[in-house]
Amino acid sequence: MINVPATEIFAVIAGLMLLAGAPPYLVDILKGKTKPERATWFIWSVLGMIALISQINLHGHWSIVFVGLDAFGSLMVFSLSLKYGVGGWTRLDKLALVIATAGIIFSFLAHAPIIALLGVVLADLSGAVLTVRKTFLAPETETTITWLFVGTASLFGVLSVGKLDYGLLIYPLYLALANYSVVVAQQFGHLFHNSAAKTHIE
Repeated sequence: MINVPATEIFAVIAGLMLLAGAPPYLVDILKGKTKPERATWFIWSVLGMIALISQINLHGHWSIVFVGLDAFGSLMVFSLSLKYGVGGWTRLDKLALVIATAGIIFSFLAHAPIIALLGVVLADLSGAVLTVRKTFLAPETETTITWLFVGTASLFGVLSVGKLDYGLLIYPLYLALANYSVVVAQQFGHLFHNSAAKTHIE
């Protein structure tokens, strides 16, 4: 009997859940139900390509596949957002783009890996905040199941690390929180708008 390490099993589950979350999101975009925030997905596309190039330069193997799929998915959503999405050039979008650029530059200039990682997290967070805000204001414009899948995939990514290494744990933990934050914002958005509608009727 072949003994497969638990960390590898967790990594496979994370990859499968990541892939499973993509189709519902893309279908909902084409249906006009989900409206991706353009600046968010532009930032995530740039970060995805940087991560992919880094993996290629580091001669990664399976990691290239997963990072490549993630980058391709972000680029696909961004491409669709140009027609089906919202935002992109508001004052808040511009601020997020400036912060993301600063985070990326900071990441490249930092000599310590953990500091560089925090720069990437800052850049990613600047895009995530835009979608969390948009989701609260218009909760019907996001696909819940996709964010749950990706958030849970990130938790399995945490488990796949297999040890208490903050450098390896920070990013998947951040991704889990960021993705679940969209779901939380969506639920609070529904409650807020339903309460406002009921008050208006009364």
